[in-house]
Amino acid sequence: MTSTPEEKHSSRLVDLADGQLRVYEKGRPDGPPLVFLHGFLTSAFTWRHIHPAFTDRYRVILVDLPGSGGSSGRDGRWDANRWVRLVADLLDELGVDRAILVGSQMGGSLAAWFAALSRERVDRMVLMAAGALGETEANLTLYRLLARRRLGAWVSRLFPRRTFERRWLAAHGPDYNPEPGVVDHYFQQLRRQGPEMARTGLGLRLSYGEHFDALAGPISGLAVPTLLIFGARDPIVPVSTGQRFSALLTDASLVVMPGCGDFPQEEKPKEITEAITAFLRKTDG
Repeated sequence: MTSTPEEKHSSRLVDLADGQLRVYEKGRPDGPPLVFLHGFLTSAFTWRHIHPAFTDRYRVILVDLPGSGGSSGRDGRWDANRWVRLVADLLDELGVDRAILVGSQMGGSLAAWFAALSRERVDRMVLMAAGALGETEANLTLYRLLARRRLGAWVSRLFPRRTFERRWLAAHGPDYNPEPGVVDHYFQQLRRQGPEMARTGLGLRLSYGEHFDALAGPISGLAVPTLLIFGARDPIVPVSTGQRFSALLTDASLVVMPGCGDFPQEEKPKEITEAITAFLRKTDG
């Protein structure tokens, strides 16, 4: 997740039927499991400013999803059912029966899908900029180019740094001021892992359905306490998607983050940490 020896020492590789996942564990081993799931183009590194606030009370589990960070996925079609199975297998391997899920972007959609199909294993969840119920900008062209093995490797190696930075900044809100080195961190990950990242991510993205209706039925009436966080200035996943989640879930609260785009955890870590902390305190017990 980071380059420090301490962080490397605290991680391990978990072998599963569908891939090998890099997992980082922090906090109290006997605490309530709090599992963080990142989105497309990022990795567990994206939670670097969020997770430290929860290590005193929780067993914090951060995962590099297949194709990102230190993880890899097996070949084949990565639809929503396979992603859900991956999360279930990971929890089994870690000895976790029920968990609190925190997901951003693709990771938020994955958390929602997992909760819909495995309700008994989800205690609470936080969904940020989760696009499964609606996006205004599909980005499928880039997904599909990168997902093609030979062409994707060529595209990822030759993808211009300037173009990446422009697209990265365009997905964030006007308040975003990236830390030194962060854009390069994600750009280098794209160059190294773009094809696999896209191959696995595209499968989940296509599972949303042409009209973003595939998850609506499974999630309708789901009674998992849920915090929804959506950026007021998100150019990819609009606030209306958060409103749709809120209407379908029976125990959800929606927070609209002013000046925030598609990466809440990167753009406003202090505010996001405060919102999650308040939600967990309110729903404890």
